[in-house]
Amino acid sequence: MKQIIKILFFLFSLISVASAVISSQTNLFFSSFLLHESQEGKSDSTNFLKMIASENHYYSTLLPDEGDSLFTNAIEIATNVNIKDVRSLIFDEVPGLFSMTSDIVIAGEGTDFTNLPIESSPPIEEVLKDREIAEDSLNKIEKEEPKQPIKKPEKNTVFIYHSHSRESFIPHLKGVNNANGALHKDVNITLVGERLSKKLEEKGIGSVVDKTDIPELLAKEGLKYSRSYQASREVVKEALAQNHDLSYLIDVHRDSAKRETTTTQINGKNYAKLYFIVGKAHPNYKQNEKIAVELNRMIKKKYGSLTRGVYRKDKTEGNGIYNQDLSPNAFLIEVGGPENTLEEMYNTVDVLADIFADYYFKNTDAIEVNK
Repeated sequence: MKQIIKILFFLFSLISVASAVISSQTNLFFSSFLLHESQEGKSDSTNFLKMIASENHYYSTLLPDEGDSLFTNAIEIATNVNIKDVRSLIFDEVPGLFSMTSDIVIAGEGTDFTNLPIESSPPIEEVLKDREIAEDSLNKIEKEEPKQPIKKPEKNTVFIYHSHSRESFIPHLKGVNNANGALHKDVNITLVGERLSKKLEEKGIGSVVDKTDIPELLAKEGLKYSRSYQASREVVKEALAQNHDLSYLIDVHRDSAKRETTTTQINGKNYAKLYFIVGKAHPNYKQNEKIAVELNRMIKKKYGSLTRGVYRKDKTEGNGIYNQDLSPNAFLIEVGGPENTLEEMYNTVDVLADIFADYYFKNTDAIEVNK
């Protein structure tokens, strides 16, 4: 029996190697999660150690405590069923489902596999098109009087930026009726970042908001829209080099989902729902995930339906890192969608500023000590 198992594992290993070789030449991959992860360089060494450990138990002490076994991995390779993920039972039956493999770390109210965040890369020419603003819609937004901060920030510790800086909103654009056209050079997500920065300042947290026109930057370099995170990475690195006090990096976006998914009403007031994205294609992503999970927990405790949850993404679903390897306190947040109004977005980031301030003042001392 033991000899048969050895033969089986040898065959499985051979299939995995063949898959990786074929993938490198054709950009194709087997649908098994385990083989797919091996091709991404995530589990090669772990699986190899598991095989060695089956013969020499000393090496089992070097394995991470993941709760996996050679038996479960063998089942996954042979049957394409991941016993830890019920979706794997129907991947072969539902076309396209495998491409939607975001890990839902925490599911918010109304969150399921039918409304997972999906990244798109429209042609840069479409992103750069001039679109007319619906001026009347902007006049309806209530103007706020400037407030004095609770205490004057001694330094700027939060950097707010926008990798998809032209993401805009259908209610504020003339002649636009779909998410693909909801893009504008002025009325866009950077206004939401500005609002967040302003509210943080009022709480006594110094912040810098960057409004670099990323699509314009890409066009000048002759790059595609899919390179947005690489372009914003240079912006973030420059900011960190100029200000060593920056401890938090917040990339603010809006989702592309429909209004019924991105909107909630709390005490008679409309809010744009939000969620957190954690890029897991770098070794220290758990540090970023920790802050996202905690902020999500705090939001859910006070404003239950406001959060859609926390998601992990790897390079098969987008950039996979989202510049979060540049700081242990980096997170990407999606606020609302193309059918939300700026007023609804502002309502949400006002709440986020309150929650973040609570988190910030409880954790700042620890951050300073670790610097």
